[in-house]
Amino acid sequence: MNNSTSIVAIVIGLFVTILCCLCLCLVVAGVFYIVSFPSGTIGPIPVTLDVGNPTQTPVVIRPTPQKTPTPFVREPDPQDTPANEETPTAVEPTLEDVATVSLTDTLAILENEIVPINDVRELALRLEGKEDIPVSLDPPAVPYSVGDQETFWVSNTDTNDNFQVTAVLRYVTPHLYFWVDEDVRYDQRELSSLAEAFERDIYPTNREFFGSEWTPGVDGDEHLYILLANGLGFSVAGYFSSADEYTPQAHEYSNAHEMFMLSAENTDLGDDFTYGVLAHEFQHMIHWYRDRNETSWLNEGFSEVAAFINGFDVGGFDSLFISDPDLQLNDWPNDQSATRPHYGAGFMFLTYFLDRFGDDATKALVADAENGMVSVSQALEDINAVDPQTGELMNADDFFADWVITNYLKDGTVGDGRFTYNNYAAAPQAGETERIRTCPFSEQTRDVSQYGTDYILITCRGEYTLHFEGSTQVGVVPADAYSGSYAYWSNKGDESDMTLTREFDFSDQTGSLTLSYWTWYDLEEDYDYVYVEASLDGDNWQILTTPSGTAEDPSGNSYGWGYNGLSGRTGKWIQEEV
Repeated sequence: MNNSTSIVAIVIGLFVTILCCLCLCLVVAGVFYIVSFPSGTIGPIPVTLDVGNPTQTPVVIRPTPQKTPTPFVREPDPQDTPANEETPTAVEPTLEDVATVSLTDTLAILENEIVPINDVRELALRLEGKEDIPVSLDPPAVPYSVGDQETFWVSNTDTNDNFQVTAVLRYVTPHLYFWVDEDVRYDQRELSSLAEAFERDIYPTNREFFGSEWTPGVDGDEHLYILLANGLGFSVAGYFSSADEYTPQAHEYSNAHEMFMLSAENTDLGDDFTYGVLAHEFQHMIHWYRDRNETSWLNEGFSEVAAFINGFDVGGFDSLFISDPDLQLNDWPNDQSATRPHYGAGFMFLTYFLDRFGDDATKALVADAENGMVSVSQALEDINAVDPQTGELMNADDFFADWVITNYLKDGTVGDGRFTYNNYAAAPQAGETERIRTCPFSEQTRDVSQYGTDYILITCRGEYTLHFEGSTQVGVVPADAYSGSYAYWSNKGDESDMTLTREFDFSDQTGSLTLSYWTWYDLEEDYDYVYVEASLDGDNWQILTTPSGTAEDPSGNSYGWGYNGLSGRTGKWIQEEV
């Protein structure tokens, strides 16, 4: 290299990222997929699953200087209910296909599959045998007035405990009821200013950009509910829970309102960040209605964008991410304490998308029925995003590569001007994560997260050749198939309902029957469950009691005896018999 030149080698994870919530071999009840495993062990990636828990805004931390593609914009009628959404029918490989399934085939199946959206009401009807669960409630006979009292369910997101509080209505606008826990002390002037700002600015801005929430919604009332309460958890500023979008007959802890919570202990009603929390949580409410099982990293990223386009503080999460960019963009940890830099990553990725392609393209990405990186590629295709440097249509990986370069250069004078944030001059800038001053050097091994980045600055004097070799494969799950090269896999998704069904003919059998199988799973504790069911007629199903299952249900998400947490407590294959 030229003596006066420094080179930054940007090492990014652009390999396939696949996470898992359950693997089953031999199970009675499909839409699971036959997944092939290569010989040997290929560096597996961590598994996370964050389905069903309240979407939270963490407490702000400010550092020193979380198929076939469908057409593009889905515009649901605001008068339609979520129950009217059509769930696509998944195409599953047959047992005869197993012999011909390759790694490439597996990848294509997983990339193109539409994960079925869950419906809490339908699941309660099907799995709990409940009858006559209404989709929505009758509208209130008379509007609420300031001073009225109501009881609401609140979740402590640290302990997963649910409890009730009595709250008093303290402020009313045409689209908002602002309730305050009777045990909370607050400043009425600050509350009034916050409520008026929501009505005047946040409500129309979010709806114009992200679309409409379900209205009049589950309670037949156009008012949104905000509750200021204690006990939401040490690490949470606010949350939206999709359980509140169902009637109490469907979910025992539902408040049956379009509603989000605000922590009285972790927010100041007069602080700019608190205004951003309301924009953040309102985006979650809208996104639930428009694309219910969107991946967490995109959903949370858009909620941070909501605060940004409303002109509010985004909390310094972008700086947390930039300080250590070797973080998997399209992942979301179960551990809430580890999510803060992920908020920053999702926010910066989508803010750059907004700056690069504009409002209409970003709105299309919000509304796209696909999820994750597939929806990013779909949005780029729909706007015909051709890279002027290559003449080729861009996909999500191309855009990701431009984004990681932008985070390091942040300079609109380079190339065609793409490597900057024109809409966010205060965006933090990445520095090198490693510096190499002496060359040549022997072979060295490094690792980088999938869709993560290492910036290696090489400042050696002289001319050298950089030789790079990297794996083109990544493990589907952090475990090999228990035996052979194949296993059934459920796929992974938020707010989703995956099933595997197999029919057996036991007409010639007498006496009791035993089902024996090996299973591996990693499920978000207290929120996500998997059930083994049996039926004699295909219509009426019984949940079976498995040796490693549980009846514990602190979140109200379980429908009976089911698997939860880690298989074998450490995440290993276990043998079960029922």
